Amino acid sequence: MIHSQEYINNEISQHPEQFLRTIFTPEVIISALIMIVSALASKILGIVYVAKNKTIESGEKALWIIGFIILGFITTIVFLVLAKSKHMVDD
Repeated sequence: MIHSQEYINNEISQHPEQFLRTIFTPEVIISALIMIVSALASKILGIVYVAKNKTIESGEKALWIIGFIILGFITTIVFLVLAKSKHMVDD
């Protein structure tokens, strides 16, 4: 077991570009870009919707905006579930 770990460390230190090419394949890069863009879009759309919504009080707006900035997708899911029950969104 120790020999295999030493072999891996030796290979990585001798050929770092090959190791990075193995990890960062085009599929991984494209998937990461899609995730980053969708997370950013979710945050921006959530913040804009909450900021423009007149039925949400200012203190609650601040909490939602902080939630969108810090937690992103979790806040989006919670907002969609709660907003529907509180009639903050159109049917």
